Amino acid sequence: MSTLGSNEQLGAVSEARRPTALLIWTLYVDCPNCSLSNDLANGPPDFGGDIEHHIFSNQWDKLEGWEVTCEGCGYEFLLAGVEY
Repeated sequence: MSTLGSNEQLGAVSEARRPTALLIWTLYVDCPNCSLSNDLANGPPDFGGDIEHHIFSNQWDKLEGWEVTCEGCGYEFLLAGVEY
């Protein structure tokens, strides 16, 4: 017979009340030519994960001067930096 305060029940309730967090991230920059908001987090595959690496390893300064090609008009420009 199980009692209300048993460890067995506590563990089951505890696990049910401990949801896993979901991280959703974006990194937008507006094109200086056409003003389209470009999502660098979901950019072209040639980025090779470099942007994610720099963001999540706290190396944001390495994205200064990063070359971006606008998804809308094809204009090429450089990032001044990243802020939040």
